[in-house]
Amino acid sequence: MCVIFIFQYIGTLDVPRPSSRVEIVAAMRRIRYEFKAKAIKKKKVTLTVSTDGVKVQIRKKKKKNLTSFDESRLLIMTHAIYRIFYVSHDSQDLKIWSYIARDGPSNVFKCNVFKAYKKVRRKFILYSLG
Repeated sequence: MCVIFIFQYIGTLDVPRPSSRVEIVAAMRRIRYEFKAKAIKKKKVTLTVSTDGVKVQIRKKKKKNLTSFDESRLLIMTHAIYRIFYVSHDSQDLKIWSYIARDGPSNVFKCNVFKAYKKVRRKFILYSLG
């Protein structure tokens, strides 16, 4: 079973291992402001949470005449549950949240920041992995 959420993906940056919530929130805000200053657009993504881990994919646009579809092109990142270090929200803007995960190959901590849509913030879809 997995849960799918729809968000806007703000961005990801490498961070040193955080030792307090203040450092985590500071990293989250730094990412928001850096990506905003560079005028990088937010991507519409689906975040899938399951027992295998967290998977972030660009939202699929439905096209009528799509014959071959490569789902791997849409994958932005994937993290195993045991690699996720911390999950937090921004107390000044409750639609902004992030999670910090240790990257598999490099063992570097990465902070991934997302923004929830106001109207779908509490909606989610349950899928059964049969």
